[in-house]
Amino acid sequence: MWRKLYLLLFFLFTTGNYAQDSIVYFSDAVKRNIKPYKSASAIAFENKDFTEGKRLFDSLVQHKLNGTLFDDFTIKGYNSKKVILHKINKPILLVTYASWCVRNKGDAPALNTLANKYGNDLQIVIVFWDKKKNLKKTVNQFNSKIKICYANEAYQNDFKIVATLKHTLGMPTVYYIDENKKVVTINRIKNQNKIKISKDAAFAMSYSLFEDMIRTTNTKLSLNTTTRKH
Repeated sequence: MWRKLYLLLFFLFTTGNYAQDSIVYFSDAVKRNIKPYKSASAIAFENKDFTEGKRLFDSLVQHKLNGTLFDDFTIKGYNSKKVILHKINKPILLVTYASWCVRNKGDAPALNTLANKYGNDLQIVIVFWDKKKNLKKTVNQFNSKIKICYANEAYQNDFKIVATLKHTLGMPTVYYIDENKKVVTINRIKNQNKIKISKDAAFAMSYSLFEDMIRTTNTKLSLNTTTRKH
């Protein structure tokens, strides 16, 4: 019974792809499809069907969000006045966190390694759903090649980015956006803290998630075969 309902709801929000030559903004695609997705995923969660929950998320991304034009958000930078996404003339790996959430211990070293490895061809941007005053200790974990930004409901100008990203796909979430600012893929970052793993294992898991997103879709970056280090 539940599977039939999942499939029905899944059908409602995955049918009817956009025309190839049409321009669809990411925020508009989210608005059109987030309600049926949330309804289906809520049922899956209530029934502890986490496999189905992941399938629903992946289907939403693949059928409705990939290929959309990411909005030209202007985000407050921790070490700069603002970061305008469409002025970054290279692919972007956009990662969203909150300072009060416990991040995977492998994430920061993995992102630092990737920033050093692909710095000429990729910009890593991290957005914390928080106020600047709460980020002092957090930002020191990341190197200077990574743009650290923040956004919060308390700031009037942050309403759209908070509503579009935080209140829909949640956090921590990572987005890979190509140089034309089209969404290539989106992943949720799994919580590694519930299992006891070494720092090296944690690094390897985080590194694999982030690098696999960019290498499989960018030939230029895929040619970079520098050995993984941290």
